[in-house]
Amino acid sequence: MPTDDSLNRARAVLAANPTTDLHSHLGYWEGKGLTDIFDLVAYQGDDKLGQNVQQMVAAPCKSVYLCVTSDNPLLDLSQPGNKKRDYQLGEAWQEYRRQRALVDEFCERFPMRITTDADGIESIHAAGELAVLLTTEGGHMVEDDPSRLDRLYADGVHRFQPVHYAHSKLGDSQTDPAMFGGLSPVGKEAIRYAVGLGMAVDAAHASFEAAADMADLVAGPLILSHTMMKYDSERFGSYLDSRPRFITRRHAFLIAETGGVIGTWTCGVPYGVESLEAFAEAVCRMVDTVGIDHVGWATDYINPAMPDWFDDYEKLPQIGAALIDAGFSDGDLAKFFGGNAFRVLREVAR
Repeated sequence: MPTDDSLNRARAVLAANPTTDLHSHLGYWEGKGLTDIFDLVAYQGDDKLGQNVQQMVAAPCKSVYLCVTSDNPLLDLSQPGNKKRDYQLGEAWQEYRRQRALVDEFCERFPMRITTDADGIESIHAAGELAVLLTTEGGHMVEDDPSRLDRLYADGVHRFQPVHYAHSKLGDSQTDPAMFGGLSPVGKEAIRYAVGLGMAVDAAHASFEAAADMADLVAGPLILSHTMMKYDSERFGSYLDSRPRFITRRHAFLIAETGGVIGTWTCGVPYGVESLEAFAEAVCRMVDTVGIDHVGWATDYINPAMPDWFDDYEKLPQIGAALIDAGFSDGDLAKFFGGNAFRVLREVAR
């Protein structure tokens, strides 16, 4: 268990610095209003979402990258290609519009405020609100028309993650057989378009080859928002083959060499790790590999997938304390909790 001294230090770092969750669903807000969807992504209700937001503000986790998830209605991880059917023409675009309107509804009801500016995070938190930075998770809404990203950018969606679980025409995922050998031609066009708009690019869920294509096209820092690194742990067993969403050392180096940031994953088994101690070790292994300047954190906050060691945001200081006990300095912790993510956001904005 973390010591009282390390808990107090972690709380002080959280209070004094801008902080962000690099990838969250706030319980799984996108499922509101949908029926016949995969159990994991079912909506937990307005009361639960409101509770999650309040816990974040109190933690304090001052901002969140909130996912507009493009493959919700067809997602099914038990089916080939992780989908129960294909989208009908135009359906993915309508689903994007539905979700974007839902974000506005939640911001009116709960203490949440959309922003695209890293420098505004602290003032939003000081007003008792959660700063919301919008990102896609999957790019199905693009279909064959990357110019649709104009609308996303105008809507405040300034980060683009083209690949998710359900196979799309933009590129290969890391959890399915390759179809394009990386990004598809339309996927490459979409990345170029996103970069031209000033969007950050998130390589989460993408195969190594697709992430390498992104690195070639972006010519700046990439984000890989939620993952862990494959390694063999003496304490907790091997993660070399047991976690398909973890990345290799080579994959981690690819992101770091762009100047980017990798979000380490506070997610439960079978997606993440077994305990707070295992999480701290895995974060330290990532830091040992790519350096403290390239590591952040993300919850991928989906209620059924959250572990007992991080089942609400009020436990955030315990994560910081575990990392301090593992050797982090206060400065390291400030970079991990948000400094690295905001550095990338500012570099992309420039």
